[in-house]
Amino acid sequence: MKPSVKNFVRHELGRFLRDSRGATSTLIAISLLVLLGFAGAATETSVWFVGKRNLQGAADAAAFGAALASGGGNTVLQTEAKATTSRYGYVDGTNGVVVTVNKPPMSGRFNGNIHAVEVIIEQPQKRSFSALFLNTALTLRGRAVSTIQFGAPACVLALNAGANVDVLVNGTTNVNLNGCSLAVNSPGSSALDIVGNAIINAASAQIVGGVAGNGTLTTSLGVETGAPPTQDPYAGTTIPAFSGCDINNANVGSHTNQPAFDAGGGTKVICGGVGAGSQSSLTFQNGTFIVDGGSFTANSGSTITVQNATIILTSSTGTNYPNVNIAGGSTVNMSAPTTGPFAGIAMMQDPNTPLNTQNNFLGGSSQNINGVLYFPATDMKFAGGATSGGASCTQIVADQVTFAGNVQLNSNCNGSGTKKITSPPQLVE
Repeated sequence: MKPSVKNFVRHELGRFLRDSRGATSTLIAISLLVLLGFAGAATETSVWFVGKRNLQGAADAAAFGAALASGGGNTVLQTEAKATTSRYGYVDGTNGVVVTVNKPPMSGRFNGNIHAVEVIIEQPQKRSFSALFLNTALTLRGRAVSTIQFGAPACVLALNAGANVDVLVNGTTNVNLNGCSLAVNSPGSSALDIVGNAIINAASAQIVGGVAGNGTLTTSLGVETGAPPTQDPYAGTTIPAFSGCDINNANVGSHTNQPAFDAGGGTKVICGGVGAGSQSSLTFQNGTFIVDGGSFTANSGSTITVQNATIILTSSTGTNYPNVNIAGGSTVNMSAPTTGPFAGIAMMQDPNTPLNTQNNFLGGSSQNINGVLYFPATDMKFAGGATSGGASCTQIVADQVTFAGNVQLNSNCNGSGTKKITSPPQLVE
């Protein structure tokens, strides 16, 4: 039988030590063998380092892939994870490789979290030169954990990651998020504060912090506190460059019906704000309308229609950013374009708007918005939503949200141009 490297080296060392002839040559030979051993061990260590890095990359990819496939059940999750490790050369049960998939994780920060998956890859390593110095077995190990997309896509997202309260529901308020979820990015213990007799009904809720108050939160798919932040899918939206004024002071007094403003598929700039007095009407259609300064106001009894158009609230001077005041008793019908750079966006406020700016959408049941209200830097107070035959797809994305009255939001968003608001899988360990 061919002797092992270890036995060979030991035999040769013994022979050299017993031989009194050529003492200097013997010492040199021994030194060379020792140096050879160290060089070989260093080479092995480098191989292990590269192997460990590759193995960790396979574990990361497998955990992420398993999280994406988690909706198919545990069998699909296991299959996807092991298929991914195989593509990296780590086949479960071959060459000593063991791939373990745990949902929920069995260790670490997400131990027991049903909305996370853990993948562990282990592979024993053969020793050669390093066996001269170490007798213990060596197994390379890679471990990764990914969170799993939870619940249904959101139709309400509160973005502020620094506030203690991101979403407030107060009084005898009923908030019905039909087929969609509530996402709250505040890490505070009262990130979602439901006060008094308030009720929220939603498909699910993903909350970075916690839930407070004595109101009621009811979901069909569950509530996740301590959740990872939900990403803002509209964050890359930019306001187009503009100059001058196409429309000056789009404000009409009571009992005035203004002919429709039509952007003709392009962009028009409104200077001085937008306002509709009692029993008056304003219509904006077919394109993008940039409101430069002033405010956007609908008084009780007025009607504002936005059809196949986007309203952008901004300021060319960096001051006097427009806010929104839609009063109860007004009628507001907005329908965002379904294609183009502002697809799905019914109204957007400049992210540079001061944080203390308050926006009020209080039109009640006659306030129907198809598309997203995108107010990434400011507070929104909202009451209203779809009645029978009203808006089929409404999203609210704001820095903070207060529900100040009954709310009905629908999420039949296919073909609306809106983007899905979800918390995608994330590698967390």
